[in-house]
Amino acid sequence: KRGARPAGAAAEAPAAEPAAAPPTPTNGDEVKSVFCTNLAWAIDDDAIKAHFSDAGDILRIKWIEDRDTGKFKGMGVLEFADAATASKAVEMKNETEVLGRTMYCRLDKPKPKSDRPVRQPKAKPEGCCKLYCGNLSYDIDDAALRAFFEPLALSAIRWVTDRETGDFKGCGFAEFASTEDADQAFLKQGQVLMSRPVRLDWAEDKPKKWEQ
Repeated sequence: KRGARPAGAAAEAPAAEPAAAPPTPTNGDEVKSVFCTNLAWAIDDDAIKAHFSDAGDILRIKWIEDRDTGKFKGMGVLEFADAATASKAVEMKNETEVLGRTMYCRLDKPKPKSDRPVRQPKAKPEGCCKLYCGNLSYDIDDAALRAFFEPLALSAIRWVTDRETGDFKGCGFAEFASTEDADQAFLKQGQVLMSRPVRLDWAEDKPKKWEQ
C-alpha cells in the first residue's frame, strides 16, 4: 500500500521527460537513494518492491505528493542499504516498464555546488524572530523542519510555492517564539538536513503599503 494516496485517483500520472541513468558513483559517493518518476497512479509499496527485487531490498519508500492537495505526483524516492545497491538498481531498472508505464530513475544526488560566491546573510533586524530557510529538499515537511531545529520550538512555518503552479520552490520561513530562540536557530546555518546544507537568513516582514 502506498501511504496517503488520494482517494479515487484513477487517471494516469502525467508523462515525464526521459532521464538518462547517471554514471556509477565514484569512491566516496554515498548516495543510497534512487529518485523514480513517471510512475502510474496505481503504484504502491508492494509493486515497487517487487519490481526492484532482483536489484536489492528497498529499506524505505517516500512517495512524493502535492504539498497542498495531497495528490500523488507520480514520483518517489527509494532508499537502499548502500550506494552500490542503489547504483545497481538504477543501472537495471531505469527506463523499464512498471504497471504499464516506462519508469525513469536516477541516483537522488544533491545539487552540485555552484561557483557563484556564497550569499552573505543580512544583518538581523531588531527583535526578529523569523528565519528564511533555503536549499531545502523537495521532500521536506513540517515535522522534518521542526526536528531539525529541536529543542527550539517553532511557532509557525510557511513554505514558498510558485504563484501559478503551486509547486514548492525549495525554501520557506520558520518563525520562533522569541528572538533569542531565533538566534540559537541561526547557528544551524549550513548544517545538513535531508542531504542538503540549509541556508539561513533573517526574514523581516515587509511593511504594509499604507505604512510606507
